[in-house]
Amino acid sequence: MKRPIAILGAGNVGTAAAILLAKHKCAIRMHCIEPDVLEEINRDCLNTKYLHGFCLPKNIRAFPDVKDTVKNAHVVVVAVPSSVLCEVVAIAAPFLSKDTVVTFFTKGLSKDCGLPIALAAMEALPPANRKNACVIGGPAIAVELAEGKPAGIILAGQSQTGMKKISRLLHSHNLKVARSKDFIGVGYAMALKNVYAIALGMCDGLNFTMNTKAFVMTLALNEMSRILSALGAENNTILSLAGVGDLLVTGFSSHGRNRTYGERLVGAKSKDPKELGLTTVEGIAATQVTMQLIRKHKLKAPLLETIAKCLSRSQDYEKPFVDYLKKL
Repeated sequence: MKRPIAILGAGNVGTAAAILLAKHKCAIRMHCIEPDVLEEINRDCLNTKYLHGFCLPKNIRAFPDVKDTVKNAHVVVVAVPSSVLCEVVAIAAPFLSKDTVVTFFTKGLSKDCGLPIALAAMEALPPANRKNACVIGGPAIAVELAEGKPAGIILAGQSQTGMKKISRLLHSHNLKVARSKDFIGVGYAMALKNVYAIALGMCDGLNFTMNTKAFVMTLALNEMSRILSALGAENNTILSLAGVGDLLVTGFSSHGRNRTYGERLVGAKSKDPKELGLTTVEGIAATQVTMQLIRKHKLKAPLLETIAKCLSRSQDYEKPFVDYLKKL
């Protein structure tokens, strides 16, 4: 009998991952903390709150308890918000089998140490699981992954054993999986793209042309490259799916929450994501942590600093961004 695959998180990314992995015909267990979502998944094979329009394969089941979700699983996919990632991983850690491969979909930076949040969360894993852990990056809009259209993602880790296992599970004729040993570079790129996507969204809110947006995109990539290099990333990571690929989809797609946040921030009366019709906007916290990192490493990052100024204002949030472009 095939061992189950566990997914921590029943949001859009976790649900899309469940759909991708259900093809293996093993039990797919999703940990879900929302009773209404859990009931709908188990009763109707639907998750209309987070991934509307998709019928879930019948081998996907939701569980309210972390232990029951991960018990005997040979793979655990972590797709919870960055704000609770370390807590959730710490709860799951005692119940993991020694050969379980943990892979992280969660993107963000740790407020405590400035590391990619997945790298910080790995500290809670037993040594055997930590060794084989991986992180998934690149352009991964959940609804598009669930649709099964041609796409590519990148898998980063320090163990070929772990990466091979996850790659085999995810790879298909439509989804290609690249591999990288640059765990830290991919982790930082995944977080930084959310910051710069806010600026790309402000371009949309200001009704700037595609010329302007391409200009800002180029500025962002150059700045990201300098920051990644200073933080120990490999030189080619910025040009990979984790760098330019992820920034493109996050900064240009209508599904990108950080881009949408930047767009709605223009002319808004509040900068609170919830008041702008959004939930998690990872780029807000990532901006604050990255500002600390660039100060620590004495880096010049004028676009990032401008985004930080926009987010610190109490009104006219887009003004620093408009002024920045005028002064270039």
